[in-house]
Amino acid sequence: MSLKSAVRLLPVLAVAALSACSSTSGPGFTKVNIYRLDPDKDVNAVDPSIRFEQRHYLHGAVTREQIEARRGNYYKLYWAVEDRTRPVRLRFEYRQSATGFTTRTQVQDITTVEKTNITEFGVIGEEFRTYGKVLAWRAVLLQDGKQIAETKSFLWE
Repeated sequence: MSLKSAVRLLPVLAVAALSACSSTSGPGFTKVNIYRLDPDKDVNAVDPSIRFEQRHYLHGAVTREQIEARRGNYYKLYWAVEDRTRPVRLRFEYRQSATGFTTRTQVQDITTVEKTNITEFGVIGEEFRTYGKVLAWRAVLLQDGKQIAETKSFLWE
């Protein structure tokens, strides 16, 4: 590549770089992290951060009952709202393998919206043992009783 053709490419690269830096403003879910904890499986990975996640969820569990109480599915939802002065409600709906099409729900009300808007839900312990693993899920972000955002798994109808 010659210097002349590289100079011609500079404006194109600058526009591409600036467009990559733009953020999406407005309410919505930005990311969902899903972790399925099975304490009986030994995580053998070269990367220590992969082993850390299992240890993180099992931290403090000493007895077999405490370890079994943490077995299940964990969901960490990252979200944003435009008006941080009003309370927000997150509704997590899910279907498990033993419940068929019955939808179960967990709700968290957030009165003070912090800078990092991260909410965690867990389908763990006795609920996980009784009804099985989560097959489909949906998260709804509500403000003033109105739905402002939604994210869902591929299998949610």
